[in-house]
Amino acid sequence: MRTKTPQQAEKMLAAAARLFAGQRFHEVRMEDIAAEAAVGKGTLYRYFADKEELFLALLDRASAQLHDRLQQQVVPVAEPRRRLVAVVATIIGFFDEQPHLLDLIQREEVLLGPDFPWRKTRDELLRLVLETFAEARARKEFVIDDPETAALMLLAGLRGVIRFGRKPRPRHLAERIVRAFLGGHDTLGGSR
Repeated sequence: MRTKTPQQAEKMLAAAARLFAGQRFHEVRMEDIAAEAAVGKGTLYRYFADKEELFLALLDRASAQLHDRLQQQVVPVAEPRRRLVAVVATIIGFFDEQPHLLDLIQREEVLLGPDFPWRKTRDELLRLVLETFAEARARKEFVIDDPETAALMLLAGLRGVIRFGRKPRPRHLAERIVRAFLGGHDTLGGSR
């Protein structure tokens, strides 16, 4: 029996991601994924028992990728407003590179409810935004009166931008979003 390798699993997950990018979940067959990955169907089933297991592995992979990107592009930014811009830019960029992912996440949210696999990532994003709001308040850079509601609105609004926003994306889109978002809050040099 052949051993499983991370490279082979990654090859199949990448193939599945490409197929999900162009088709709905129910339209993609395991046979299609095997063909796209240039592996036998038996090999695919050795790694993933069914399409649902492969799908969950794809979400885990995407979650780890977004976590890594946030650690590299957002966490090092010291100034809260710039960090918020980095959060917005990172999220939009990540989902633009993987256009299938938002549909897959929303599918799982509906099917699995509060225990869906992307929840950990969603919670990490929420925590990062809330920490940024708290730091902005402490530095007197800007004040968010209801941080949790505002953070949820920002993240939910980004879903709309990702799904319905103009492409190619306008220059400085993340800065524009943050400026519009903070426009209703106390900001240095701003007005209510």
